[in-house]
Amino acid sequence: MRFCAVIFMATMLVTSVAFGQSAISEGFYKEGVQIGEQARKSRDDEKLTEALGKFQKAALLEPKVFKYQLNMAYAYDWLNRLPEAQATYERALVIAPKSADARLGLADVLRRLRFHDLAIAEYNKVLKLRKTDASAMLGLATIAVDRDDLALALDWYKKMLKANPKSSEAAFKAANIYWRNKELDEAIDYYRQALKIKDDYSEARFGLGVALEDKGDIEAAMVEFRRACKDGIKPACGRVFKYENP
Repeated sequence: MRFCAVIFMATMLVTSVAFGQSAISEGFYKEGVQIGEQARKSRDDEKLTEALGKFQKAALLEPKVFKYQLNMAYAYDWLNRLPEAQATYERALVIAPKSADARLGLADVLRRLRFHDLAIAEYNKVLKLRKTDASAMLGLATIAVDRDDLALALDWYKKMLKANPKSSEAAFKAANIYWRNKELDEAIDYYRQALKIKDDYSEARFGLGVALEDKGDIEAAMVEFRRACKDGIKPACGRVFKYENP
C-alpha cells in the first residue's frame, strides 16, 4: 500500500509540474501575441523583439506546441531574421505538416532568401492545400518576375484575379506587365480594373496616366496625373509640371 501511495504521489507531482508548465508557457504565448499585435500596428521592432522573447520562452518550455513555433517563426520573419524564420517554420511543419499557413510562411522566406526552386515547391504545396490561395499565387508570380519570365508571371496574376476578383494588386501587377510589353490597351484596361476595385490606388492611377500618355492621350493622362499628384505621387507631380509649364 505504501508503494502504491508513493507512486500515486509521484504521478500527482509530475502531473502538477506538467500542468504548471502548460500554464506558464501559455502565459508567455498570450503575452507575446498581445505585444506582437501592438508592435505590428506601431511598427516597433523593439516591441516585436520583446514578443519574440515571449514566444521563445513558451517554445522552450513546450517545443512540440505548434502555435508557439508558428508565432515564433512569424516574429523572426517580421524582424527579417530569415534563416531563423526558415528553421522555425520547418520545426512547426514537423509538428503540423498540413498547415498551409506555416508552409506559406516558409515559402515566402525561401523566396526572399532567393532559394527559388525550394520556394516554388512550397508554394505549390500550399496550393494543394488551398487551391485558390492568393498569397501563394502572388509568390509564384513574384519569382517569375525575378526570373524575367513575364508570360508566366502574367498567367499567375490572372489566376490570382480569377480566384479573387477583388484583388486590386493582381490587376495592378498584370497591368504593369502589359505596360512593360508595350500592350497599352490591355495595360489601360487592367489599371482601370484595379481602380474600379480600389478607387484610391494611387500607384495604379499613376500607371494609368503613364499608359494613356504613351498612347498619346495627354488630356486623359493629365486627369490621372493631377489626381495621383494630389495623392502624393511625386512622379505624377513632375508630369503635371512638365505639361503645364512647357
